[in-house]
Amino acid sequence: MIRTPFIPTRDLVIFPGIITPLFVGREISINSLEKAMLNENKIVLCMQKDFLKEEPELPEDVHNVGVLANVLQTVKMPNNTIKVLVEAQKRITLKKVVEEDESYFATYKIVETKELDPVVGKALYRKVIDIFEKYAKMNSRILPDLIANLRGLTDIEKAFDLISSNLQATSEEKQKLLETFDTEERGYLLIDIISKEIEIAGIEKKIDSKVKEKMNQAQKSYYLKEKINAMKDELGENFEDDDIAELKEKIKKAKLPQEPKKKVEKELSRLTKMPAFSAESTVSRTYIETIAELPWNKKTKDILDVKKAHEVLEADHYGLKEVKERILEYLSVKKLNPGMKGSILCLVGPPGVGKTSLAKSIASAMGRKFARVSLGGVRDEADIRGHRRTYIGSMPGRIIRTLKDAQSKNPLVLLDEIDKMSSDFKGDPASAMLEVLDPEQNKHFEDHYVDMPFDLSDIFFIATANDLRTIPAPLRDRMDIISLSSYTEYEKLHIAKRYLIEQAKNENGLGNITLELSDRALMRIIDEYTREAGVRTLKREISRLFRRIAKEIVDTDKKKVVVNVKNLERYMGKVKFRPGKMREKEYKVGVVNGLAWTAVGGTTLEVQGVSMPGKGKLALTGTLGNVMKESAQVAYTFVRAKGQEFGIEESDFNEKKDIHLHFPEGATPKDGPSAGITITTTIISILSGRGVRQDLAMTGEITITGEVLAVGGIKEKVIGAHRVGIREVILPAENESDVSEIPSEVSKDMKFNFVKNYEEVEKLVFEK
Repeated sequence: MIRTPFIPTRDLVIFPGIITPLFVGREISINSLEKAMLNENKIVLCMQKDFLKEEPELPEDVHNVGVLANVLQTVKMPNNTIKVLVEAQKRITLKKVVEEDESYFATYKIVETKELDPVVGKALYRKVIDIFEKYAKMNSRILPDLIANLRGLTDIEKAFDLISSNLQATSEEKQKLLETFDTEERGYLLIDIISKEIEIAGIEKKIDSKVKEKMNQAQKSYYLKEKINAMKDELGENFEDDDIAELKEKIKKAKLPQEPKKKVEKELSRLTKMPAFSAESTVSRTYIETIAELPWNKKTKDILDVKKAHEVLEADHYGLKEVKERILEYLSVKKLNPGMKGSILCLVGPPGVGKTSLAKSIASAMGRKFARVSLGGVRDEADIRGHRRTYIGSMPGRIIRTLKDAQSKNPLVLLDEIDKMSSDFKGDPASAMLEVLDPEQNKHFEDHYVDMPFDLSDIFFIATANDLRTIPAPLRDRMDIISLSSYTEYEKLHIAKRYLIEQAKNENGLGNITLELSDRALMRIIDEYTREAGVRTLKREISRLFRRIAKEIVDTDKKKVVVNVKNLERYMGKVKFRPGKMREKEYKVGVVNGLAWTAVGGTTLEVQGVSMPGKGKLALTGTLGNVMKESAQVAYTFVRAKGQEFGIEESDFNEKKDIHLHFPEGATPKDGPSAGITITTTIISILSGRGVRQDLAMTGEITITGEVLAVGGIKEKVIGAHRVGIREVILPAENESDVSEIPSEVSKDMKFNFVKNYEEVEKLVFEK
């Protein structure tokens, strides 16, 4: 076998006897070309299987049939590629490709093609020439001289290769022709490919003809319309085309108020004088249709049956007492005062507690149409207010588009993820929402596209958010805030039994199967396979369980499946979380349990501290915000001021020891002042060597004089502590009233200690 420089070609098949230009750009291919120039100008060329692959794996990524070629000429191009003129000589089969000296070398075997029977060859050649001549007449790229040259050739194989190289076929089809060594078989393959190309060319010709005909019709229509307009002006008569008549009918059916009607009729008058196919006429027509389709006077009748609404809300959602009461209050007032305008609520709570589904249930209970506006990631003011018609591709804002789709002036509009809006150079969408949500202003809301006031005061707006802190204060002020807290394990159990299990059974095709899932097994899924405030992950885990049961049923034809505590792990796999257990009353130095509120519910926040020889510096780690850093500094100053009262040597503290406080998990951002007493306790513990109770958690802001101030999120924090097995907490005295909001199944297990200053905290937490 012969060893020759090798280049893989991209989307190019070269046939023997044909001179072909080839562009070489890859560095290793240029090196291979240079080696070929030193090797009697011989080179092996094979096509890549995937032409997009920049660095093919050889020989797997190239076809194993190619050509041996002579390099006739090379020209260096301005873009550092090389244009090469090659003349292919023989078909070859590739045996091996190696990379050596930053070049490719191939070993190959020259292919000897099978000769044709003279009579069969002559007949087949005539047929191929005839059909190719027909193809050439339909393809302007093939020169007439080529047919004359083909008829003068006596070498059938050479003629077939010349025809193959001039076809507009795909690279895969050409590669198939190159790989067909039997000349007779190649002739039949050529007939098949050319016949298919003739059919495609015929279809393309028909398409071109139809497009040309439509263009002629459009030009003719434009000419006739202009002529009719001229005649109309001469005769002083009012003629109108079908489009204008249709728009007039739409405006009539819409029963627009006086101002919109007047504006639309003026726009329609302008439209009749515009050229029918101008860009401006299209913009004008779209505007008129949009105004006519808006629900200026369309309203749905409210169902003001408070008892029925209560039943619907109770059937769809478990718990959420405060939200349900607020909706029933609204319906009661609406019944007594039918002229009352729309309300604006904001449901705030962690993901998965049912904010969006609750809004749907409210719409159903009230008999209103439901429309959802997703605000997550919106950063352009025009998304809310719309674009002015002077812009290309202008359209109304999301509020007006939602009303157009709802076909009602008083739907329930869900403003989903209102806390996820952001601003950039295109404007501040949160500021645009001020007008939408202000009862004093939204009666005359003006969308830039509509360009006239539209009354939004009948809409019942419900916004949802995970975190109130990211909503600007003026926008928060316009909404009635209702907090949805984390679910307790008991509530999750009821929700799963009442809703999630049935939904998951139907979704996974288990509706007709007898499936028993014990309460203890379900509670174990809640405790050991999920760690969340809502029930979204719980639904996914139940669905995962049912999918595995579905597979088992398909495999074994079972008609009944029982899932209990014993066989749960067989279906669910190893547990993901350790369940919360009652913590032992042990003491540790420098480790304190705090309570934290997050956008996904309450949790415990462990503060760890150590002291080391140094100069009295305080180091903080754990991705802390500015408020939390200041809170740590306040705690540090308080301990320095009162150190002797807590059994700390002043000289050690101020001059000889550095303190390092760490807040796991290190990558999770943390902020707020509520860890003040926790940080203070940690500093005192590590400097005095006194142990801190591990079965107790605390929250509260510390002042520089040692007073404990109120903090937010008490309900979420206590539920989070209960979830991880803590049964005693320290809370600021000012938060005592918040304890009434905690579910009874949590509060009955908890012991609450209310403190006013740090001296009271010290008595509760340290080892005596």
